Amino acid sequence: MALFLAGHWENGWAVMEIKGVLDGATARELRDFADSVTAQHRHQHLILDLSELTHADADGLDALMSVRTLLGRDQGQLCLVCPEGRMERLLRSSGVASAMPVYPSLDAALSAPRTVPVHRMGGGVQ
Repeated sequence: MALFLAGHWENGWAVMEIKGVLDGATARELRDFADSVTAQHRHQHLILDLSELTHADADGLDALMSVRTLLGRDQGQLCLVCPEGRMERLLRSSGVASAMPVYPSLDAALSAPRTVPVHRMGGGVQ
């Protein structure tokens, strides 16, 4: 299966939409894409929208934690968007949801209080 990644800036956050399968074959794509986004702007605040993620395995969950670690080094913040369902239960049972905030919608994530200051940025995510 394939992984589709797209991104944009919204309200001071880089928002990455992740669609498809996040597993051992595609986890590197997520890490590389997040790395390219954060390399452009330090102190990055990133929302990963998992609303259309259909499957994730241990390697995929590890990739999410790697992105969190990458952002944390530069005082960034990572939030996940994942509506209730199978993927949300996987995030909770694996412990990923206890390591970072998980919101049921993009609007909820964008309106949540931030733990660190947001630097306003314009433009699109490459």
